[in-house]
Formats: sequence, structure tokens, C-alpha cells
Amino acid sequence: MFDWNDLRFFLELQRSGRLLTAAQRLGTTHTTVARHIESIERELGTTLFVQHAQGYELTPAGHALVKHAEAMENAALLAQEAVTQNITPLGKVRLGVTEGLGVAFLTQRMGLLLARCPGLEIELVAVPRFVSILNREVEISIQLERPQADLLISRKLTDYRLALYASPAYLEQAAPLNSREDLNQHAWIGYVDDLLFSQELLFLDGFCRSPNVVYRSTSVMAQQIAARAGLGIAVLPIYMARHDPALRRLLPSETIQRSYWISCRRELQRSVRLRVVWDFLLELCNEGQGELMAP
Repeated sequence: MFDWNDLRFFLELQRSGRLLTAAQRLGTTHTTVARHIESIERELGTTLFVQHAQGYELTPAGHALVKHAEAMENAALLAQEAVTQNITPLGKVRLGVTEGLGVAFLTQRMGLLLARCPGLEIELVAVPRFVSILNREVEISIQLERPQADLLISRKLTDYRLALYASPAYLEQAAPLNSREDLNQHAWIGYVDDLLFSQELLFLDGFCRSPNVVYRSTSVMAQQIAARAGLGIAVLPIYMARHDPALRRLLPSETIQRSYWISCRRELQRSVRLRVVWDFLLELCNEGQGELMAP
């Protein structure tokens, strides 16, 4: 019978696809990871991975093992949760969230949660890309599209609105802007199209048929700073830009509505620490509708 500890190495290699990356995440060496994989393959009498130039891919036997290995991992995590909650009421929770919401909305309000739950520690992963719950990058995720994985519990967290913003300096030297038709004469700030992590970010064409995009960034924070610097017009979440003294809102009736979705693994929904954070985020966004859905 194989060593149950080998499954940790198996799952990490399956998630990362590379020996070196798996080793870094596990705090060991790539030879140690390889040795554990060889051990479990020897005991099972089958090959679990095939190595390609792009990394390691699962064989059919490897695919069959994944769901059982994850079930054992989840059982171990829940057992650890049950024991540690009797010692330390809460603990660490890693939250993955889009950059704008994480930096401009959640961070300044997290003090309420930490004051309410002194034993809690939050790790906020606020990056302009998708972060995976299934690969254990985060435990709770907030993203722009509803995940379809069966292993996840998902629900809409909140709707929010975006509007047009530019700096007074830009507006002084640019063409007049009195209606949607005038937008064709202006410079735009937007995302790098081929690096978009969600199709929900394709909204420039909703305002302008052929936008003249002069500056692109994968970061919505960089786009806001570019708008402040007078580079052009940016489409920004209202909760980010409405209190920015360096920006002016344009054509107030022109807005776009999008949604945030929150998700968590089904097994971990029984976790006290995750439930506390999950409920707080729902409560926070419900109370923050004035900011998120500002008219």
C-alpha cells in the first residue's frame, strides 16, 4: 500500500504541472517530489504522469486518482479544522479577488471583520488574473464570472456599475464631449485584449464603436492613474473613481453594470473560519450598495 503522504506530492504536481513549481510550493526539492511520485506509481503499478515540453500531464490512471486524492485531502483539512477550532477559534483565510474590488473596496473595510474576530488572519490575493480554488491558490474566490465546477458552491455577491472618467486637464485640451457620439473623437484607456482574464472586461465597444485606445494595462489601478495623468477616458468602477478628486465623471447617464461572484469548495463550507469570512463579505456588499451601485 502506498504512503498517504505521497498524495500531497501527487496533487501538487497535478496542479502546478512542473516539478520545480510543485517543490517550491511544498518547500522541498524537485528530486523529493519526483521520488514521491515514483513511489506511488510503483505501489499502484501504473504511470500517473506523462512528461511533455510544457510540463507534466495526467495519464488516465492519474485522472482516476485525482478525485480520490482530493477527497482524502478535504477530509484531512476538515479534521484539522475540527481540532484547531477547539484551540484557536479562527485562523488564516486566503481570499482571491479582482484587483479593483480587493484594493479599493474590501481592504479599507477589513478592519471591521478583524475587530469582530480577533483570531482571524486574512491573506488577500488581489491580482488582475484568475486565481484557482481547485488548485488551492485561494480558499474563497471573488470573480467576474460564475464558476461552473461541480466541486464549488457559488452565488452572486453583488452587482456593480462602471462609468466614464477623465481628468480636468484632459478635458480642457480634448474635443467637446456632450453626447455618446462625441466619444469617437477622444483618446481611450483600456485593457490589453489578449491578456484579459474575463470577457466581462470587454466594455469599450459598448461606449464607442471604434475607440482610439492610446494606453492599455492589465491593471485597473494603472488605468485609473493613467486617467488622472490626462492620457484619456477610462471606464472605471464607480466605487473606485467617484471619490477621486483628480477625475471627473462624464456623461452621467452612460453606465455599464457587471456582477461579482463568490465561490468556495463544497467541503470547506463546513469550516468555521471560511463561513465567518463568507458571511462577512455578503453582509459588506449588501450594506455597500450605495457605493457599488451608485447612480
